[in-house]
Amino acid sequence: MSQRSTHDATKTVNTIGSVTDSNEGLAKRPDVGKMYGQKLANTANQKRTKKERLLTNPDVRRWHNNLARRSKNTAEVRLRRLGKFCEEHQMTPMEIIDIALKDDKAIADLLQDHITMMEEREVGNAPQYIKTTMTAVKSWLEHFGIVVKRHLTISNVNSTKTLKNEKIPEAEELTEIFTGATLRQGTIMSFMAKSGLRPQVLGNIDGSDGLTIKDLRDLGFVNGKWCFLNQPPRVIVREALSKANHEYLSCLTELAQVWILACLNDRTAKGEAITPDTPVVSPLRHSPFYREQKKGRKFMTTAMVCRDVREAMRPKFRQRPYVLRSYFRTQLLISEAKGKVSHEYAEFWFGHVGDMSARYTTNKGILPEQLLSSMKESFLKCQEFLDLEKNIEKQKDEKTKIKVKESVENLSGDELTKVLEYVSDLTCGKTKVSS
Repeated sequence: MSQRSTHDATKTVNTIGSVTDSNEGLAKRPDVGKMYGQKLANTANQKRTKKERLLTNPDVRRWHNNLARRSKNTAEVRLRRLGKFCEEHQMTPMEIIDIALKDDKAIADLLQDHITMMEEREVGNAPQYIKTTMTAVKSWLEHFGIVVKRHLTISNVNSTKTLKNEKIPEAEELTEIFTGATLRQGTIMSFMAKSGLRPQVLGNIDGSDGLTIKDLRDLGFVNGKWCFLNQPPRVIVREALSKANHEYLSCLTELAQVWILACLNDRTAKGEAITPDTPVVSPLRHSPFYREQKKGRKFMTTAMVCRDVREAMRPKFRQRPYVLRSYFRTQLLISEAKGKVSHEYAEFWFGHVGDMSARYTTNKGILPEQLLSSMKESFLKCQEFLDLEKNIEKQKDEKTKIKVKESVENLSGDELTKVLEYVSDLTCGKTKVSS
């Protein structure tokens, strides 16, 4: 036997039993540490939200950040739509890009088939939902320079099923909604219904910014109480909170002032230190949703603002929270028809950019004093149409007077004499008590 074969033969012999036994034991013993680590990794991955999982991809995060520079709300909505699209087709965002890069027809077919699928569901998706889904996927493709040239048609794209039967609240309904509201809910609804603010003005989508005390320019703290120093008080919507990315102002009606001052004075009485940078509406400190306990943010999110309004409206009223802002615009439209306010002023208070003339008048950073005074005068004239609840009591009094008058006119002579004697006795009784 050669030297090499002898060496190979001796190599297979176990000369050190303890080492061999140890290795054999390790082979049979399960790797508990590795399995536990894998379990922790899987658990952590399960705890991640869909958003967090999508944003782990650097290209998705870059696309999302680019959209957020223009609008955080748009970025969040498109990310959700893209995630849902990927989930339904069991693919990743990058796999969509791979398909589009290989075949233009394949990606157009995928989008067109998705529209068909959404429309043919047992409970079909709303046309606007389908449209925003297509917009999100196309935006993702455009991030890589891919443009879908095929025209994609959505049936009844301008149809709004959820808004079709939505009704603007009447005075009695508005009174009922506000009657059952908490101070914070009443304050939020006052800003929306009486001043026309969007929910995201009070608190943006991630709770990082919102309306603050310094944005209420005519608010003051006098003799230990909050009050408004000028009428009507102005509300400044900063550029960062404006959907159209321009600063504008609105005003507050008398009933809105009552709710806001009651809420602020209540918070002060409970020991909260209110500064110029304090949110006008903030999360409840005892609530699990209080953001300072989680991320150090003190504002409500837009979702929390809308949730508060829904709680105040439900279960009787099924309208969206946004119907309160629609109420504001409807009442201004009535005011316009009656010559109380100009169309340009109404559009400005509603947060719209307006026509070309607005660029040289209302959409300036600093409004001329004369224009500001004219706006405030016009808003005061509109208050009777915005604070309809105040008219309810007056209408009830008027109806009562009319009924009493009709009853008295229908009385006979003897009946009228008895009534007058009864009233005289009551008057005499009051006189005796007062003396």
